[in-house]
Formats: sequence, structure tokens, C-alpha cells
Amino acid sequence: MKHTRGLTLAELLIGVLALGLGLWFLATALSRTSRPREGTIHMRCKDHLRQLSKGMATYLNECGDNRFYPWPAGRPGCGTVANPTFGGAEWLATLYWTRIIPDPGTFICPSSSDSVGESPDLGSSGTPGGRPLLWSAVSYAAMSDRSVGIYLTSKQNKAATYATSKLAIRDDFPPNEPMASDDTQGPIHHGEADNGGMCVLFFDSHVEYWTHNRVDLETGVGQGDLCALRN
Repeated sequence: MKHTRGLTLAELLIGVLALGLGLWFLATALSRTSRPREGTIHMRCKDHLRQLSKGMATYLNECGDNRFYPWPAGRPGCGTVANPTFGGAEWLATLYWTRIIPDPGTFICPSSSDSVGESPDLGSSGTPGGRPLLWSAVSYAAMSDRSVGIYLTSKQNKAATYATSKLAIRDDFPPNEPMASDDTQGPIHHGEADNGGMCVLFFDSHVEYWTHNRVDLETGVGQGDLCALRN
């Protein structure tokens, strides 16, 4: 009488291991195809910042007499009549209001949860109804009405009174200083607090990717090397 040989314990374990490895490789492949790689998102974010840099160069030429960057204080939603002011979001949004950059998506990091929805969220010559710009309408931090004074106090050892001064942002602002960056409002754009990073645009138009080892991804804007930027 012929007996059927069963699987040994070693063969069974090898089979289970092979099946587990196969499932792991399949899950990894599906994960990679279901979401864009973080490196690709970095590149898209950098591209958005470069477009904003080109927009600022166009503004200087067409609206700033080749000397002055935007100064949106006084536009609807930029402070009040008694105290016109603006933050980084309004500074960048000026490129939309002047129709230099008509695509509202340019003002959003591809990795951010922020969304402008439709272009009316940014307004046409200021924020809709004169209300402050929604924090989710622009996901980049940038220069504000007090940035130059803060830079002079923090990095040029000028008197503390400069930090509250509203000084024009001119074309001779140091090229090695940050112009804009991923903001620190809401979720971190790239990765986590202890393993992510942020994209930083400089006045000379180059973009760098700073890791969490160089900048605090939750509070970095307004401090250290990014002291002049505001959300």
C-alpha cells in the first residue's frame, strides 16, 4: 500500500516565510504606486517656490519701478484703515491680485492639506469682503511689513526699535536671506517633526530643503534663520 508523504515542519515554515515575503513585496509595490514619492513632492514644492520667485522678479520690473517688492498694506483685508498691515500670505498673494501669477494652486505646497478651492478664496484685489486672508489659502510663509526691521535687529545688530518699524522691501535685500518657505501653520508639509523637512526660497531665487535637524518644523518660521518670515 502506497503512503502519501506529508510536509515536514521545516518545509511548512519555509512556505509560510515565502508567502509572507511575497505579500510584503506586493504591499510595498502597491504603496509606492498609490501615493507620490516624497522626493517628487519636494521637487513640486520647490517648483512652486521658484515660480513665486519669478513672479516677484516680474513684479519688481512691472510694478515696483525695479526697486520695490510688493507692499499690500491698505488692500482689503490687509490690516485696517487705521493700521494697514500685511503678513507673508498677503505678500505672496499680491502676485495673484496683480495677475502676475493667476493660478491659485501655485500658492499651495503640494504636500500641504491647505486648499484654496476656487480662486475667489484669494480675492481679486484683496481678500473677499475685506476679511483677513484665510490661513489655508496660502501654505507658504514669506516677508511681512516688519520683516526688514526684524532682519536689521536680529542679524545686523540694529536697535530693537527697528523690529517694530515698517520698512520697504527693496531689491537690494541680501540675496542669501530667505524670501519664503513652507509655513508652520497646521500639519507639517514634508514628513514628521522628527524626520521631515521644509523647502526654503532665497532672494537670489535658489531653493533649499532644510531637514528637521536644521529647523524646527512646528515653530521655525519667525525664528533663527527664518526670523524675518511670517505665516
